[in-house]
Amino acid sequence: MTRRLLLATLLSGPALALGGAQEDELSQLMRSLAAVRERRDRFTEERAIPELDLPLPNEGTLSWSAPDTLEKHTLSPIDERLSVSGDRLIYERRDRDFRREFSLADQPEMQALVEAIRGTLAGDLAALRRHYEVEFEGSHTGSWRLILRPTSFRVRASVQRILVTGQAAQPTGVDTEGNGSVTRMRIRPAS
Repeated sequence: MTRRLLLATLLSGPALALGGAQEDELSQLMRSLAAVRERRDRFTEERAIPELDLPLPNEGTLSWSAPDTLEKHTLSPIDERLSVSGDRLIYERRDRDFRREFSLADQPEMQALVEAIRGTLAGDLAALRRHYEVEFEGSHTGSWRLILRPTSFRVRASVQRILVTGQAAQPTGVDTEGNGSVTRMRIRPAS
């Protein structure tokens, strides 16, 4: 085993649910995702809350710039922006003249949610494994699913599972399940 491979294996943590072939597919997928240094996608999102009869829909853009900048800009029904660069998260609602900035280190639940998307887009398996038990199904050249279960009991109190789906190096969905509600985000390349 090469020194680099040994170091990567030690840093990434245990591959609990993956066999050798699936671990290889996951590693190849992460390399493919990491090769995409910038992207701008459209998203639609619905939040299903048991107390409400109808889901709450919204849509906007999802932007990524390596190594660690992610922006989710909701355009409808309200204009709100969530941007993360490094450890800093900024939340803005222009209609209310509201802006809040904080460190992800101070918000472990938010950090885990951000890393589910940012870690996937960055192809950073070590970052995903710092926050989640990672299961993988599929192929790096075809359709795939990452099943992320928080390792932190504190995070697990609000999020029980995140399912990230994709086709080759293009993520196509993020489903977040927690406390009886489900948020479904569908992602497609911006035209």
